[in-house]
Amino acid sequence: MEQLGLFEDRGWLDPDERRRRVADAVAAGDVGALLAGFDAYLRGFGHPESSRGVWGQALGDFLTWLWMWQGRVGLVLEAGDVEAWYRSLATAGRHRLEGNAPRRPLSAGSLRTWLHGLRRGAEFFAWAGHPWPGELRWPALHKDRAAQQPPVTHAEFAALLRAAEAYDEPEGSLLRAILYLAGDAGLRQREMEHLRLGDYADGRLAVRKTPYFVQRRIDLSPAAREALEAWLAARARLGVDPAEEALFVSPKRRVPLRQDAFARRFARLFEEAAVGKGRRIASQRLRSRARELAWQRLGKRELVAEFLGVEHPEAPAWTL
Repeated sequence: MEQLGLFEDRGWLDPDERRRRVADAVAAGDVGALLAGFDAYLRGFGHPESSRGVWGQALGDFLTWLWMWQGRVGLVLEAGDVEAWYRSLATAGRHRLEGNAPRRPLSAGSLRTWLHGLRRGAEFFAWAGHPWPGELRWPALHKDRAAQQPPVTHAEFAALLRAAEAYDEPEGSLLRAILYLAGDAGLRQREMEHLRLGDYADGRLAVRKTPYFVQRRIDLSPAAREALEAWLAARARLGVDPAEEALFVSPKRRVPLRQDAFARRFARLFEEAAVGKGRRIASQRLRSRARELAWQRLGKRELVAEFLGVEHPEAPAWTL
């Protein structure tokens, strides 16, 4: 449902008016007017400015490709248009006008983001009463190497916990806590870095520093709760400065842990447990485990998205 207070131009709330506005802009080939409407649509549904900007670039590029590079008029779309546009981005780059900066192929990450933005653009046109043809073919997204890794299995997770238990205290408690928060609760390393002591209470964890600005509260599993509380007890015995609020601190230096410190610990545990190698792969596989557990427990895409702190339940599958 639209967030009515976010629509500065109330005309977009009238289905007939927005259908007329989009029809006029399409007939005139006015990309700027369509992007203004697209931004109003995204704002009205509560999307952050960072997403609105890049998704607008994607839709604008597609319309430029369609009208100026393909010579089409209006929204006359063929089944393979999105695939052809996507291939052009991957091999040559953005569809700039003559005299602009040179073209460069988009990276794999940018291609995924732009394709997601174009899907949002298709939703905008459907919302405005101008749906795109159902026979449009959308490219299959190719995940990068880290995203292709399977989730950590139960046996592998048990091996990681045994590797953590081999460490002296309080490092062992720290390792078990971050393993459960990543592999059971699905926290990213940046989110763990920004946790504060007051974020945990009565088995619930508040997560605020997320890539999509999606604040959430997580009900921890009994095992994750036990591991986190064991770390909190160990932390209390470290003699950390009372003014230090970071939930995770270095057992030796007693200073807050940063993202790289979590990544190093995960990579070391993966190697010691013979589970795999690579910092990024380790964190991705742990979060994938949390995603699988969330699907089993919650069963609905919207609930899984909320649990993992993903911006929207219809986000690409690899983010869920």
